[in-house]
Amino acid sequence: MEYIVKRADKDSPYALFEELSALDKLCVGAEGWSAESFRSETEKMDGFVLYIEENGAVAALLCGYHAVGEGDITSVAVNPEYRRRGLALRLMERFEELLPDDTESIFLEVRESNSPALALYEKCGFSRIAVRRNFYTDPVENAVVMSKKIM
Repeated sequence: MEYIVKRADKDSPYALFEELSALDKLCVGAEGWSAESFRSETEKMDGFVLYIEENGAVAALLCGYHAVGEGDITSVAVNPEYRRRGLALRLMERFEELLPDDTESIFLEVRESNSPALALYEKCGFSRIAVRRNFYTDPVENAVVMSKKIM
């Protein structure tokens, strides 16, 4: 199935940002972003808020940005009902397609215990490059820093 990736912008209805926030909090708990955080990402010149809808609701999201030749993925969330269907993979592909031609690498952090995400990112060509001790809270956990060369 081909998933259609949409891009939120500053003129998107606030209800969309509330839905993105609800999905993020469903997936990551208290650390999930607020609706206002998602909205503010769309106001950044090189910010991306991408999402996929299924059955009239947001099923998956990816946030990221581009700065000085690098892409950075700041959030990926997939509704548990829609996992293992390729939505996160499609969002990652679309993010890479949207990055400017001068982009050399993409970076991200992921919880050390999130084996499915680590496997997905490695499938997408990312490599583990570092560990950030106690990066996450609730619960406290290390982050694995990953990168992918695209140039």
